[in-house]
Amino acid sequence: MTFDDKTRAFMDKIAKKGSVLGLDAMCLLMQALGDPQEQLQVIHVAGTNGKGSTCAMLQSILCLQGYRVGLYTSPAVFCYEERFSIDGAYIDAATFNTYMHRMEDAWQEVERQHGVCATIFEVETALAYLYFYEAGCDYVIMEVGMGGATDASNVLNHSLCSVFAAIGRDHMQFLGPDLESIARIKAGIMKAGGQAVSTWQEPKAAKVLEDVAKAGKTGLTFCDESKVKIKQRKPLCYDYKEFSDIEVPLEGSYQLQNSVLVLETIRTLRKLGVFISDAAVKEGMQKTVWQGRMECLCKEPLIYMDGAHNLPAAKRLWETLESDFTNKSITYIMGVLADKEYEEMLALLLPRAGHIYTVTPDNARALPAEKLQKTIENLSYAALACPSLEDALYQALQAGDDMILAFGSLSYLGDFKKIVKASVKE
Repeated sequence: MTFDDKTRAFMDKIAKKGSVLGLDAMCLLMQALGDPQEQLQVIHVAGTNGKGSTCAMLQSILCLQGYRVGLYTSPAVFCYEERFSIDGAYIDAATFNTYMHRMEDAWQEVERQHGVCATIFEVETALAYLYFYEAGCDYVIMEVGMGGATDASNVLNHSLCSVFAAIGRDHMQFLGPDLESIARIKAGIMKAGGQAVSTWQEPKAAKVLEDVAKAGKTGLTFCDESKVKIKQRKPLCYDYKEFSDIEVPLEGSYQLQNSVLVLETIRTLRKLGVFISDAAVKEGMQKTVWQGRMECLCKEPLIYMDGAHNLPAAKRLWETLESDFTNKSITYIMGVLADKEYEEMLALLLPRAGHIYTVTPDNARALPAEKLQKTIENLSYAALACPSLEDALYQALQAGDDMILAFGSLSYLGDFKKIVKASVKE
């Protein structure tokens, strides 16, 4: 996206403030904008892994039904504007710059009157709410950034439905040292007297969700894994409760769990009076596109990338490799962030590796490729640190394995995809 000078200067200024937990500044910023979020029908999606795919499927289905649907996600993987979309179309530069100028005016008003400064993520989230409201969206799907209770997206007195994808261990330095602590913060998006839907969870996480729902008199429905009847694994096709022959184009064994969560959410929305036909559900699911999650970039040679950037996601990736790529030798291209449980990820995934090439993601929190290489070698596997993504792809293409898989951090997948498209001719 092309930012004008005024927008760039403002964003650079507030980006220096980093992340601040709490909703005080966000509430004041939204008040300065007229609290547009309270006029929206929000489907609020939290969890550790699977949020993005869940949001994409929900948007696709609701759009096929004829609704105008806003979707806000983070972080951006392929382009900045992908975070703000209406009916699948990203916000354009001119519109974004206009809204960001209004954000600056509101930000300055809050700073002047209250001495409080909103962060860049808070400003972006506020922009999304205002943009979707003024665009006349029928429904808005908001993906929680990191936690839940204190996430900027949670500046809501009510929501249409709170949705929980799989909850696991990630961002422990912010959310707490154990699964129960993390689940409790994520459960904070539930609204008293409202409705919530959750995928099947680890028992400790499920218990937290149940306790929070009971305390707030929130209606909570869990997906029932026993009601899934799989007809075909690849491409995935299954029945769930009253839904039959649901086809999911997104690859990865974990998309079964995400898509069932979407179906259970549709059931709850219907109970709330939202009309969604079976035809819209089936067609919307079939037409869902979500980049970077077990995405096939090239069939000859076979190249995939996956956004497995934490231990729970690595477990899901391992399950996919075991079920869908059983007899294939795999070259890994890996780049990770230093604050992730990368040693545990390596211990899980290295046994499936043929050749391994490490890279340094373009991120301030990146683990240097050389340090990742050393960690892999300490686990008795061979690896080569590459100076660039181009070099890593070149080395991987020479390795001669059945497929290439790039994973470890979302922050380099966008660049990797561009390099593959420019370098490999099928």
